[in-house]
Amino acid sequence: MDRKQRNGEVVVLDRYILNYSDPLTRKRKSQFFETRKEAEGEQQRLYKAVGEGSPLDPNQSPTIAEAVQHWLGHCEGRVVPQTIKSYKEVAGRYIVGPALEGPREAKKAYTETKVVPEGTRLVSMLGGLRMAELTTAQIRSWHQTVLKLSTPYMARYSRKLLSTVLALAGEDFGMKVALMPRRLGAEHRKKERVLLKQDHVKAIFEAALIERYGLYYIFLFLTGVRPGEMLGLVWEDLDFDSSVINIRRTQTVKGQIKPFPKTAAGQRVIPMVPLLRKMLLDWKDLCPAREGFPCRVFPALGSKDNGRGGGPMLLSNFRHRLWKPLLRRLGLPPATPYVTRHLVISNLQAQGVEVGIVAKIAGHANPQITLQHYTHQVRENAGVMDKLNTAYGLGQES
Repeated sequence: MDRKQRNGEVVVLDRYILNYSDPLTRKRKSQFFETRKEAEGEQQRLYKAVGEGSPLDPNQSPTIAEAVQHWLGHCEGRVVPQTIKSYKEVAGRYIVGPALEGPREAKKAYTETKVVPEGTRLVSMLGGLRMAELTTAQIRSWHQTVLKLSTPYMARYSRKLLSTVLALAGEDFGMKVALMPRRLGAEHRKKERVLLKQDHVKAIFEAALIERYGLYYIFLFLTGVRPGEMLGLVWEDLDFDSSVINIRRTQTVKGQIKPFPKTAAGQRVIPMVPLLRKMLLDWKDLCPAREGFPCRVFPALGSKDNGRGGGPMLLSNFRHRLWKPLLRRLGLPPATPYVTRHLVISNLQAQGVEVGIVAKIAGHANPQITLQHYTHQVRENAGVMDKLNTAYGLGQES
C-alpha cells in the first residue's frame, strides 16, 4: 500500500486491507491488518459468520439481557400476568443477574431493598454477554452456578426460560444461537406420577355417564386441557355447528377468568368427539347461571333455580368435592386431575397421531421443532380425538 506524505514523499506501507459489505447494515467496511495471515483469518471468520447467519460484528448482536426483555415483551398479552411475573423474577435473577449467594432470608431482603446483606455476595449471570459470544460451554457452566445458588427445580426452570429466550431471539434477530447443552446430569428426581390404567378410566366413564356432574370428569379425558382451562370455559367458546372447542382463556386459582391461556401456544381449537358433544348439549340445559357472572360451562355446583350455582368453580373445590371423592368411591389410585392430560397426549401418540397434531391439541410449544407453527386445520383432523375411544377401550359406541 502506497501513501503520499505532505512533503511529497511516497511511503510504502506493508498492510493488508479486507473490504466487504455488511449484509445487515448494507454498509461497506474496511479492515486493516499487519500480516496476510491475520487478514485471511478474519476473512474466513466472516465467511463462517455469513454461513451461520450470525452478525459479522459480534458487538452488533443483542445482549442476553436485551434478548430477555424482547422475549418478555413478546409474552405480554399472550401469557397470564401471574406467569409473566414469575418469568420476570426468575429471568431477572438467574439469567440476567446478578444473583445473590446467601440464605433465603438474605435473598428476600436483597430483592426488597437491593442492598447486599453482610456476609453475602453477588454472582454475575449471563446478562452482559452478547448472543454472538454465548457458547454451549458457557451455558453449561452457568447452569451449574444456578444449581449451586438455588434449587434443582429453579435450575431446570431457568434453563427452560433461557432456551425459549434464545429461540425467539434467534428467529427475530436472524442469527444463529448457541445450542442448549444436553447432558447436565440429574437435576431433580421427580416424584413418580400416579397414573390411571385403562380399566380405571373405563370405570370412571361408567360412573360419570350416570352422575349429574359426570361431564366434569369426562371432559378432561376427552380433551386433554389443563384443569384451569376447563374451569375458565364459557359457552361462547363452544362451537356446536363445527363440533370444536376454542381454548381462549383460563381461570386463576382465585376463580378469575383471564382472556388468554397459560402460554401463547395455549390458544387452540380442540375437536369434540360425538359423546362429548352430546353431553355438553344436555348439560347446557341444566347448567346453573348466576347474574353478574360469565356463563361458565363448568360453574360452581348448585341448582339452576336456587341461585347457589353459576359462580366460579375453584380448582381446589373441583379436586376436593368432585375428583377425589370419585376416585375414593371407585377404589382407584389417588391420581391428580392433571393425569388426564398425560393420558390424552400419550394415548394419541400411541394411536399413531402425528406429533405435530398432538402438540397443537395439547397447546405445547417446543422451540426446537417449532410445533407451535404447525398449520394443519382442525377440521382436517376431526377424527383425531375419536382415537381416544380406542385408547381407553371404550369402543366407538360411546
